[in-house]
Amino acid sequence: MQSNWPVLNSPPVILAIFQLKFASSDDRELSKMIANDKVIKLKFPIRSDNYHSDIDVHGTPAPGISTLSAKANTKISSYIYFSQDKERKLIIEKDSVIFISESVYSGWDNFKKEVQESITMLVGQLEDRYIERTSIRFVNKFSLASFEDPLDYFTKMISTESEAIYPLEKYAFRINIQVPDSNIRAIINNALEPNGTDSYDYYLDIDVLDDTQLKFDLFLISKQMEQIREVKNKIFFDTVKPKTLALCN
Repeated sequence: MQSNWPVLNSPPVILAIFQLKFASSDDRELSKMIANDKVIKLKFPIRSDNYHSDIDVHGTPAPGISTLSAKANTKISSYIYFSQDKERKLIIEKDSVIFISESVYSGWDNFKKEVQESITMLVGQLEDRYIERTSIRFVNKFSLASFEDPLDYFTKMISTESEAIYPLEKYAFRINIQVPDSNIRAIINNALEPNGTDSYDYYLDIDVLDDTQLKFDLFLISKQMEQIREVKNKIFFDTVKPKTLALCN
């Protein structure tokens, strides 16, 4: 496993996400997932409860005014904990736990540390669960003063056999890959968006998912994180060119 990836002084990451997806056959109550609510609030002091309602309507609508009866079964679908500045959040659902950071990215080690601290607070509620998927998603944003030739900046692009009928304003494309001899796959979204006159924002969105099933274990999760991070970095550095990396230093 490579450990000497180039260090970027100004990482382009604007969004970093970690998710654990659990087997959906578990019928435990969602409220039990936040048994450590007071402990969680030490790191994420703001909590928001999301609700979902199943509405059962009785009667048949008729032209004009008609009377119908309905029964609503409303349940909490997720708990969302926010940091004080709301730049980080922990989402707890029945079948998943998600950590999201929109704060200034300060490197993989700090991101991983925050993820580990977050899921450690839930160990008592997760230690008998089975993980179906572990994933990370990193959204990178590059601000470009000009963008005449995409191949000046990136190794992957879309092409056409004929010139565009009208000037190109923006574009997007997706690449799906499967890592050989593994349960790891990746979804890579590329998008170019205009940002004012003759300037553009280019988004490189890398979502790496490991479908290896295992029982919840902090050591194994840490190992999986390193494996999928390795894939994420290979994709990133294989996609960007030196001219793009210069924007990050």
